[in-house]
Amino acid sequence: MISRILGALLMMIFLTHTGSTHEAPGQHGGRVVDAGELHVEMVTKAGVVDVYLTNHDNKAVPSAGYKGLAILVIGSKSQRIVLEPAGESRLSGKASGDLPAAPKGVVQITHPNGKTAQARFN
Repeated sequence: MISRILGALLMMIFLTHTGSTHEAPGQHGGRVVDAGELHVEMVTKAGVVDVYLTNHDNKAVPSAGYKGLAILVIGSKSQRIVLEPAGESRLSGKASGDLPAAPKGVVQITHPNGKTAQARFN
């Protein structure tokens, strides 16, 4: 009985932990994670962060009216990068230096209606 309860608790923890932080490859070459109603794909190149927005059907979400903030760990320091609309479904921002191909951090997306969602990249 106790082992069944413990097994069920461990399974719930595993499913809860892996559900929203699962990273998958994206159509622009970046990593994709869920952030509320959106899929967020982060692509870094040189000193630029591009974030592509799609819905759960993988259809582009127009970026007009959206805002974003990427807080990325570069080396041993965190860097805050403001993201603004820069294309049909893309938010973009410039870092103060070169970025690794797959930085760790959080991207906070603010919807036009004021709701926020976070995408965690590990």
